[in-house]
Amino acid sequence: MTDKHAPILDFDPAIAAIIEPQELHPAIEGLPHRCVITWMGDAFSQFENSHDVTERHRFTLETVVNPIYEFDVEGEKILVTMANVGAPAAAALFEALIAIGCTDFVAIGSSGGLVPELPPGTVVVPDAAIRDEGVSYHYAPASLMAYPDPGMQTTVHDAYQAAGNRVARGIAWTTDAFYRETSAKVAQRVAQGAIAVDMELASLAAIASFRNVRLGHALYLADTLHSEQWDPTELVDRDTAFRYQLLLTATRACATL
Repeated sequence: MTDKHAPILDFDPAIAAIIEPQELHPAIEGLPHRCVITWMGDAFSQFENSHDVTERHRFTLETVVNPIYEFDVEGEKILVTMANVGAPAAAALFEALIAIGCTDFVAIGSSGGLVPELPPGTVVVPDAAIRDEGVSYHYAPASLMAYPDPGMQTTVHDAYQAAGNRVARGIAWTTDAFYRETSAKVAQRVAQGAIAVDMELASLAAIASFRNVRLGHALYLADTLHSEQWDPTELVDRDTAFRYQLLLTATRACATL
């Protein structure tokens, strides 16, 4: 821990921290170990209102409140919850889920498209994520990429393909700065292989590796950043029915693990 010019690179490999997640979120006996995480608030609300679910835990952190539901998928019990946008908030929830007993995760959220051949609505199942955020550097030494579980990504890919979605594999770019996705940075990340930009994947992948749990993660393209003018598409005019189906496909994929 010696980098005085870039403190984010001061990685400490010690496993123990002063505040451990279990202190705030003790393990829950009999809890399903499989969990779906989404960032699609409208889809999550429709899920809450359309199914018989049981709240098993409630994650709270100052302004953040996330119910964690138990849900039955054809006889298989899983958990379903919604994370807040951004790596730090999602990471705090992810740590809580691991602490209460979850070991296998499927995440589904929206992202920006970076290449013209992939239109909005495409589901991207990333093989890796460029670590242009802050959380992952507290869980792993500095490197270009973080990686979700390859086997989990195969499961997620197959589930969305079987559901009839257009699916692409590739690299995601995870950033903390929604309003600093400049043309130069987009070009740089595309040159590094990125086809989508999100705000959580690299962080969750690093945490999953650090905590020895499995993460599968899908991103659907909601807007595009590859043209001269930004196309917000579903960030402005959301197709809730489509997003809800994406969430249900994630629950089915999770239940097969």
